[in-house]
Amino acid sequence: MQNSASNNLSEQILNQSLWRIMLRLSVPGILGMLAVSLNTFIDAIFVGQLIGKNALAAISLALPLTLVVAGLSSLVGVGASSLLSRAIGAKDVTTQGKIFGNTLVMSLVISSFLTVFGYWFAQDLIAFMGGKGEVLTLGATYLEIFMLGSFFRVFGVAGNMLIRAEGKIREAMTFTTISMILNIGLNPLFISGLGWGIAGSAWASVSALAVYSVLNIAYFASNRPSFPVNLTRFRLDIDLMPKILPVGISAMLMQVLFFLQQTIVFKSIAVYGTEDDLAFMGAYYRVIMLAVVPVFGFVQSLQPVVGISYGAKNYSRVVRAVQVFSWGGTLLLTLIWLPIQLFPQVVLHWMLPQETFSANDLSNFRLAILMLPTMPFMFIGITLFQAIGNGRLATTLLMVRQVILFIPVVLILPVYWGVSGIFYASPVVDTVVLAVTSSLVWREFGRLLAKESPKPVVY
Repeated sequence: MQNSASNNLSEQILNQSLWRIMLRLSVPGILGMLAVSLNTFIDAIFVGQLIGKNALAAISLALPLTLVVAGLSSLVGVGASSLLSRAIGAKDVTTQGKIFGNTLVMSLVISSFLTVFGYWFAQDLIAFMGGKGEVLTLGATYLEIFMLGSFFRVFGVAGNMLIRAEGKIREAMTFTTISMILNIGLNPLFISGLGWGIAGSAWASVSALAVYSVLNIAYFASNRPSFPVNLTRFRLDIDLMPKILPVGISAMLMQVLFFLQQTIVFKSIAVYGTEDDLAFMGAYYRVIMLAVVPVFGFVQSLQPVVGISYGAKNYSRVVRAVQVFSWGGTLLLTLIWLPIQLFPQVVLHWMLPQETFSANDLSNFRLAILMLPTMPFMFIGITLFQAIGNGRLATTLLMVRQVILFIPVVLILPVYWGVSGIFYASPVVDTVVLAVTSSLVWREFGRLLAKESPKPVVY
């Protein structure tokens, strides 16, 4: 049942100042993403401190495999949430009524496969990632248990994305934060208090994700959603698949291609560098991931604004929303980037406190993050295409950056410049990607503005 408060929110998204909407939605989005990032970091601390370095190595090997689950969660969630936002804007109640049940069934089907495959082949998968001896045993134990909770991860994330698609970023991120806090609290209890070791860390994650799913279901069972939800309607609507899958696949590829990128980078360092170079690159990636986390929260708040405006055929507002969020995202990441660029050794010492960095190390680091402030625009471009249902262009941007450009560059440059060439790859690729993204986005702007008569836009 739709309530007046929810309807009022969609009207505000369509009519209120975009700068005000940006601040209102992005702040809880950023806080929620920071909670997720902090959760992963603290998990590693608990495992390393309470169990030992082999256990930390084990969950590090399992982490890329859990990204597959995250990718499939995005396939369901991003695809369904894009369709929901457009349906809300278009006031298409028929489509809205199908989305929750469809999302639940998709989550069940995908997570069933993940559970069976991940549980039975956990040891083989960890061995493939390089696990041996105790690390292999611990990693397989962790992965088996984590995969048993696949449904809670897939549906929890997908359901939460549906809440965000309504523009209710605060509610969605509240549920996320509660789950993350619970996971942090259960880790020491299960690991040391109950003596479950690495299995305790896995069960803490699964338990927190189960609560996450329950919170989302409780929301959908209430009268708070702005779209009709029938908890007894479990059906895979084939007619929705062409509208969900192309967008969802582009979101899944973001996770998968990042995993591929990291694999190739570390393989290249193994050829051209040393163990110290591996550690330095690991620290570099953690800095980058920490820096962009707030931007992900910021960019996610754009999706309902674009989707609802596009569904309402207010195309000029779509264009202006992308412009406003682009300026806001660039400013935000510039403020984060500037102290890192000026004082890189301070940030790097957070992860490598005993290391002495050479001038060449710091030069490579500074050069690698040179184009970092432009990254929000690339993410916003992908979000724009996902939100309007154009999964093909969203996928194109990802493939251009991660496959067509990054992989060849990161394989070729080290031949001439060694390990430094791997760091040179980022600014080279990001410069080209910025040009490609700008071209595609401006072309889309022209297409959108040509579809409507000029209307006053609230700034």
